[in-house]
Amino acid sequence: MNKQDIVKTYLEHLDKKIEKNQKALDSLYEGVYSAPGPSQSHSDTTRFQQSNIASNADARLAFLRKIRTIIAMTFLKESQSVEIGALVVVEDVAFKDKEYYFVVPDGGGESIEFEGVEVLFVSIRAPILEAVLKIKTGEFFEFRGRRLVLIEIS
Repeated sequence: MNKQDIVKTYLEHLDKKIEKNQKALDSLYEGVYSAPGPSQSHSDTTRFQQSNIASNADARLAFLRKIRTIIAMTFLKESQSVEIGALVVVEDVAFKDKEYYFVVPDGGGESIEFEGVEVLFVSIRAPILEAVLKIKTGEFFEFRGRRLVLIEIS
């Protein structure tokens, strides 16, 4: 599995999310500008409420752009340890299923389908990664009642 292709797919996914969030933010700001102000309606707080929602959406958009920038900067680097931009592969010993984790700076919890395999994007603070930090490639470890082996970090 090619790490660079996974990252390119994830960057495309982030680009779509950024575009969608930008459109939503633009729509929110249109609502803010068209809502009645205090001089038009003393009891209407629509503009204030929509402004707060827009502010939160703006922060979310900035967060997505930050994550995208960090991922774009780190994806060419091959990793030897669990760090941002690393692709961690573990295998469930009982079922022989491989699990793919791509380490992102913050957030995580999303997955993409890549070449018929699910790749989960996890924060550097994810419990599975904390377990992997203590071992080397080829070593076994227990995680949430399962016996796993660390296959690769790239």
